[in-house]
Amino acid sequence: MRPDNMDRTEQTVYILNGITLLPHYTLPCYVTPGFTNDTPTKLWTVNQLLDEGAEKSTAFLWPRGLLAQTNIRWSA
Repeated sequence: MRPDNMDRTEQTVYILNGITLLPHYTLPCYVTPGFTNDTPTKLWTVNQLLDEGAEKSTAFLWPRGLLAQTNIRWSA
């Protein structure tokens, strides 16, 4: 199953300094978008985000657990 064919579900996200942090696909935390060797992904707990002033919001995303189960490899 390709990711673009999966049903998206409404999930909680947090917005911090204009950046939307998404739920990690397997861990109970939130992550910054993107990853490079120069800017590794930072993991945030809900409490850390709220302490920093993040705003709770929602977005329609692919189910986190389903992505982990399908072992999808994203193409570059």
